[in-house]
Amino acid sequence: MSDLPPPPPDDSNWSTQPPPPPESAPTNPQARTGWATLGTGGTVELAGPLGRLGARIIDVVIMFVISIILVAVGVLSALGLASGDVTDEESAAGVAAFVGFALAGAVVGIIYEVSMIALRGQTLGKMATRIKVVRADNGLVPGWGKSIGRWIIPAALGFIPFVGWLLSLLVYISLLWDKVRQGWHDKAAGTLVVKV
Repeated sequence: MSDLPPPPPDDSNWSTQPPPPPESAPTNPQARTGWATLGTGGTVELAGPLGRLGARIIDVVIMFVISIILVAVGVLSALGLASGDVTDEESAAGVAAFVGFALAGAVVGIIYEVSMIALRGQTLGKMATRIKVVRADNGLVPGWGKSIGRWIIPAALGFIPFVGWLLSLLVYISLLWDKVRQGWHDKAAGTLVVKV
């Protein structure tokens, strides 16, 4: 008899290497798990698409109400100046007041979204749905530059005639197929939307 160990079985699948992990197990810890790793190494839980949609709806309703109030004030101002015998200069002033109030509505929208994200990382809608925008590199609030960059991409695309609304929508829904749920505006600004 020999002192050698018995030969391995004749099974062609036999190997000295451990089996590979199952295909369903992600090799990247943040691949579609709802978690992301910050540049500092910490992990954060990502906000879900429904929470983000809910926050956006609340913010749109708030901005719509504020804009309606400002436009109503502008219309009433223009009608007040245009009633009775008025000069052309007074009519022009009424139209300018109307346009000014309409532009004020847009400016309030910019101030609302950009400043709240820059300073707190949350709009009123995000507060209500308990989500927050943070920097992907360190988890802090985005600050002014990232907040403006994050806002300007869908806003600028919205001005393209006929297809602008669709392009803006694509910016937001692109988070659905991204592994860390970043919309294109988040990617450009280097931000993540996380649960609070």
